[in-house]
Amino acid sequence: MREWSLSWGMLIISVVLNALGVFIIKLRLNELGVIKSESFQSVLSYFFVFMKSPFVVFGLVLFFLAPFLFAIALSRMEIVVAYPAQIGLNFVILILLAVIFLGEQITLLKAFGTALVLTGVYFLNKSG
Repeated sequence: MREWSLSWGMLIISVVLNALGVFIIKLRLNELGVIKSESFQSVLSYFFVFMKSPFVVFGLVLFFLAPFLFAIALSRMEIVVAYPAQIGLNFVILILLAVIFLGEQITLLKAFGTALVLTGVYFLNKSG
């Protein structure tokens, strides 16, 4: 059980933290609108407004903490299993958050692609 916790457990926690961090950042970006890139000053101004939000700072902390937890998992797993699992699970969580909270649409092709990713992760894990 300890080995599972330090491999798959850390991988899952890192995925959740990464997905939540990205999602929080996306929420704030949606509030502020598209980054206008006419000048360096406009980008910098946008960045300062963006960073004023404690919610964004929290999202960034989650986003930057995730790789450290992934490293713990990676030290105990094969990279050919750990990395695709991380990407696939992150993908699924973000799709769910985007559909539920952002109103983004999931098409039949997106659902099929997600199923293929999860099937691939399953087979990679079973082959080890």
